[in-house]
Amino acid sequence: MKIMVRLIVMAIMLANGLAFRAAAQHIEVIAGERDILSSITTRHKIIGHDQEHFYVIKYVGSRYFIEKTDKNLNKELEVPVKLYKGLKTYEFEHMVHFHNELLLFVSYRAFSHITLYYQKLDKATLQPLDEFTELTMVDFVKGNWADFHFALSRQETKLLIACRTKLAWSGAQFNEYYVYGEGFNLDWKRKDSFKFQGQGPRDNKYVVDDAGNVTILSLIKRESIFSLWSDVKNMYALYRYTQQGEMFREYPVALPELFIRGIKITGTEKGELICAGHYSEVLKAGIRGTFFFTLNDANGETPRVILSKFEDAFLDELAALKDPVMKEEELMSYVVSELVYRPNGRIIMVAEQVFNQTYNTYNNLIVTCFEPNGQVYWSRVIPKKQNFAYPVQMSQEIELPEYRSFVKETGFMYPGLSSLSSFAMMAPVYQNRIIVLFNDDIRNPGSDKQRAFGQPRKSYLKAVEIDEYGNLTTHQLVSWKKKALFPEPIRYYDTLGETIVIPAFRNRLLNFYKITAGVSP
Repeated sequence: MKIMVRLIVMAIMLANGLAFRAAAQHIEVIAGERDILSSITTRHKIIGHDQEHFYVIKYVGSRYFIEKTDKNLNKELEVPVKLYKGLKTYEFEHMVHFHNELLLFVSYRAFSHITLYYQKLDKATLQPLDEFTELTMVDFVKGNWADFHFALSRQETKLLIACRTKLAWSGAQFNEYYVYGEGFNLDWKRKDSFKFQGQGPRDNKYVVDDAGNVTILSLIKRESIFSLWSDVKNMYALYRYTQQGEMFREYPVALPELFIRGIKITGTEKGELICAGHYSEVLKAGIRGTFFFTLNDANGETPRVILSKFEDAFLDELAALKDPVMKEEELMSYVVSELVYRPNGRIIMVAEQVFNQTYNTYNNLIVTCFEPNGQVYWSRVIPKKQNFAYPVQMSQEIELPEYRSFVKETGFMYPGLSSLSSFAMMAPVYQNRIIVLFNDDIRNPGSDKQRAFGQPRKSYLKAVEIDEYGNLTTHQLVSWKKKALFPEPIRYYDTLGETIVIPAFRNRLLNFYKITAGVSP
């Protein structure tokens, strides 16, 4: 019976593939000119773009630099970021391209307080247009100072700046929130505080939607041996600010008698909040299915969670790929990497298999499409196998499951390490399809044996497109060439349209790959 089911699954996959090839999209790749980095680079991130330029922030040697490139990613101008005035030295916090303006944020720590400043830069010269302007000053509380967090909304119409001071010893947390719109005009601000028990909120993820609502996802309780005798195995909390910051609600997120194995949140165009992830059953280390809910701010009720177990046909598809499956049909070591809202009201979640080892480290992708009511519309597997030499020194600071999101958010670079594994995702704001891109072994197409990608030699950049119905197609893009710089998909920049940019590094050499997926010619 199992063999028959697998044959049916493979037939469906083949049929979908043939149907998709008939409607394949044209993907264009433009490689920018090479540039030479002047020193060791430990941070490199594209922060924004306009019609003619891209803007990059990087930390080279011991200084920050802001760089401007043309629309094909060739460098036009590079200027050091001035972080001092007289004898006063500022700490770099963030830089953002927001409503066609370049904004620099810095902080200055005095004896009894910390102050956050901002400064606008001239996009033509990358020089300051004015002096640093104070945004907020936060007093120290019993020797504790505030840390700052920044977040853009999905369509980059709103900017959130959050200040948090947490006192672990007294169980108190002090917060400040500032939400800005076009022209860097303040939409609303709020200051508040609350008491917590235990370790309280930690591992915070800040999200602002295009309606100006702010949500903070915080880990409250992590599973432990003592969780076996507790109804709640692990717990998160959603701190939700709506109605221009005037309404505040706290929503506990827990699955009684189940473990939360991964969780993400995202906002919709209507100001709703979507939460989805994976769960496992008690005493199981894998994942058994997905959970989903939508917050209803109107009544403040705790949302009803929709649980969906993986279907047998889906598990058989993974088994055919030799994906490790535990007893009770639980999958091994998947990390929820992406959650995006689509114009048709559906939600796409992407999970990647991540093992803390130097071989077969980043593997298959599971793409799940949810209906607006939380039911699973379809689930697809994108076969992938990649090796990644994760250094021991780095593992002491950044856990491997968090490495991708950490690099994506900060632009962090480990000297001498090429982050060629994992994936990039193109999810145009006004389209329902998505495209994932990753490096693959050149021997895999047309072969029954899946070989692991390791280094650029004998490899190529692979693109897999998924339409709104779950149909798949594959494109072979950039192939490795001698002395070439090969793209690092983990560092991608999403323009929110039909283009993403992936940088490539080798030693002190750098160039960019601009990848555009348009209509077939």
